[in-house]
Amino acid sequence: MQATTNASLFQTSYSEALGAYRARKAIHTSGLVTPASTSTLDPAARYGYPIHLHPNFEAAVLNAPDELAVEGSGADGGRYRVLSMRVHDGYIWTSEAGGVVRQVDAESGKTVAVYRGAKAPVPAFDFVVTAAGEQLLITGSWDKALRVYRVVAPSGDKAATHDPVQVVPDAMVDFIKCVHVFTSSGNTYIATAGSDKSIMLWDATPLLSSCFDQPLRCLHQSKAHTRPINALASLIALDGTTRVYSADSMGRVLEHTLSSADRLQLVREIQGFTTAVYDLRVGWAREEVEGDTAAGAGDAFVSEVHEEDDGTRYKRVAELWAASGDKSAAGYRLSPLLQPPSPIPSSRTTSHAPLGTQPPLTHAHARLAHTDFVKTVLPLHLSLPSSTVVTGGSDEHIHVFPSPSSSPSTIEAHWHELTALSLYLRPHTAYTPASTLPAPSTDETWIVSASLDGSVRRFNLDTIASLPAPQLVRPSVGVRAQGRAEQWDQYSLPPASAAKLAGEDTVVGGKGVKMTAEEEAELAELMDSDDE
Repeated sequence: MQATTNASLFQTSYSEALGAYRARKAIHTSGLVTPASTSTLDPAARYGYPIHLHPNFEAAVLNAPDELAVEGSGADGGRYRVLSMRVHDGYIWTSEAGGVVRQVDAESGKTVAVYRGAKAPVPAFDFVVTAAGEQLLITGSWDKALRVYRVVAPSGDKAATHDPVQVVPDAMVDFIKCVHVFTSSGNTYIATAGSDKSIMLWDATPLLSSCFDQPLRCLHQSKAHTRPINALASLIALDGTTRVYSADSMGRVLEHTLSSADRLQLVREIQGFTTAVYDLRVGWAREEVEGDTAAGAGDAFVSEVHEEDDGTRYKRVAELWAASGDKSAAGYRLSPLLQPPSPIPSSRTTSHAPLGTQPPLTHAHARLAHTDFVKTVLPLHLSLPSSTVVTGGSDEHIHVFPSPSSSPSTIEAHWHELTALSLYLRPHTAYTPASTLPAPSTDETWIVSASLDGSVRRFNLDTIASLPAPQLVRPSVGVRAQGRAEQWDQYSLPPASAAKLAGEDTVVGGKGVKMTAEEEAELAELMDSDDE
């Protein structure tokens, strides 16, 4: 599945084993074969009704696994690697390493449109709705350009291709990694950020009237961060003020407001991460209350107490959740009045003074520990009456926490790193003859995941926790493969090379030299810093 090959390059024993493992797992989780297990589940249901973005996945992987295995640690989905994904208006949208944004029917899994034109990977996108109700797709690319596309309603059986109606070349001086559309005081803005460590604020007003001949105007450049920026999000607080949140590869999360002069003003820092933050989710959580009549007066992040017909009383509390390379996902209550009385300890140590005009938030109200880097987090309680938190990352699995304080269920989902999670609220009327999902009897909630393996998976929230535990074990650094069979298939590792059997190559982490968790996190941060 690679555009180029690593086969002729020197590879360590670990790299060879990792390539073999990924080739085996690509078949194992394809949904096209029945794995050797005691599970009676249909393989497609077990592995999330996979949508393989590679049009020739079966020929590229199922029929030639050795060609994927020989890529070693570089084995992945190639140009179909999904860098970001979201569900929007009944479609799954993916932005990919091949420089396109793909629109996929959430029911059939078929590509209905491809938005092309970027000359490099596209890691981020968002949408603008015009005054006439037309939808526009805004993308940012490693080629430093911002592109605007008209979203056209799908028609016919063949996937449509669309070119941009407007391009802003050199919108930033380095890779664009985030694009976020938000409103403030009735105006619409586009925020972009990335490897140049800055946030660019763009006036989206011309787009609202579909004036594509009028170039987008940059209003402001914020330089509060000192490392590349990985994520942007926003929240309209109860005081009507929009807060913009940004996270960088050093683990700093900053809160900004927009001044009347259209300038981002740094308000405070949210501390607690030791290295890169890859994903941010902000929203309102429902919190039931008893005997509390306080309205949260003067606090922009806590609502008044509301009472339902059955007597249940609750309030809305603003929360921010983040996924980090320090192997954790954490949630923060944004109100300073709701800081935990017994704070969850933070492992962050820094000599930097907190940024902003207000005291920082220093303690998470929930922290979910993982064994590998966390790349994406989906707190369902910000959208649904559910306490479930779903995470994914470098261990290739989906982790489902019924509540932040409970142990997770681990789901074998992808054969490479997870990059995105999204929510698909599936109506009971969604089923069509082309659907690859089972017919629903009621409205359903589905978890959608995407990965560097070039696939998208769909899991029913009601049944995901009951899926079998992962079967395959990823190779460990410093551990030699023991298999010496001359032949191999999807259920066995390939034979060790003659050099490996003779012990002539170097094993990463061998002879007791292994990286600590802190060193792993630091290495990930350095690799993520595209500006260096």
